[in-house]
Amino acid sequence: MTESCSCFILAGGKSTRFGTNKSLALVGDQYMALVVAKNLQSAFGNAARLIGADENTSSELGLESVVGTREGNGPLAAIIDAMESTTSTFVAFAPNDTPFFTAHNYAALLAKLENSKADVVVATDATDATDATDASQAHWLLSIWRKSSCMPILTKEFERGVRSVHGAVTELQVATVAFDAAAVRNINTVSDLLDRGTI
Repeated sequence: MTESCSCFILAGGKSTRFGTNKSLALVGDQYMALVVAKNLQSAFGNAARLIGADENTSSELGLESVVGTREGNGPLAAIIDAMESTTSTFVAFAPNDTPFFTAHNYAALLAKLENSKADVVVATDATDATDATDASQAHWLLSIWRKSSCMPILTKEFERGVRSVHGAVTELQVATVAFDAAAVRNINTVSDLLDRGTI
């Protein structure tokens, strides 16, 4: 039986390279963060929530935004804040700029986590990766975490000054699932969307 899984979209970045609010960029005729939200909901059956988004973005998207006590301290802080806000067994994350990571892709991550002893499963586009915790191989923010084992360790690492996600997982069992590079691609500039023919 599939355990409960809460879904969060990481939306706290400043979108400096993109030049405007990524969450509200259009992919076709839909806001990019809403495409991500729909993919998450299709995979897990639960409405996705934003983490780190401002009030205007949350209102425009019609999505609840979680604001935690570590707001403004990077992705690791956002992951911990999100975990604190839910009682679900699993917690799934996606950046607001990954609209091409589909419900099928998320389902593959969940299946890997459910059928292994891993604490966290992470998407990668390196099929020959030999070190699952290598930050150059793993897309740490396209991931699903087992809250009971991950949250205490992530919190401990954060409190001792670690701020990178890959630096906080050394005590966790990490599994990876490889996907096509196009699926895990972050949209960093408007031209990235033009390249995909979406605008």
